[in-house]
Amino acid sequence: MEAYTLKQHKSTGELHLFVGRFNPPKSDFKCTSSSLSICEKMSKSDSKSNEFTCLTEDEARVKCAEIGRSVCGICVSNLYATYR
Repeated sequence: MEAYTLKQHKSTGELHLFVGRFNPPKSDFKCTSSSLSICEKMSKSDSKSNEFTCLTEDEARVKCAEIGRSVCGICVSNLYATYR
């Protein structure tokens, strides 16, 4: 199952989604995240803080909607993508 983390860019303040996987129970960390955001415009090393970590797709969708426009639109669109 995919895990979503929302990170804030240290210089722009923009929020970007990173996707990863949930780790097994009793792991040191609850989930992983990729080194690049979904939109590929932010590196994990450019992050200054996390808005949230390790949420499911549905949970991330709700939290991003609550946060609003400061979340990257390209990243958010991934949560609503329809695959055929």
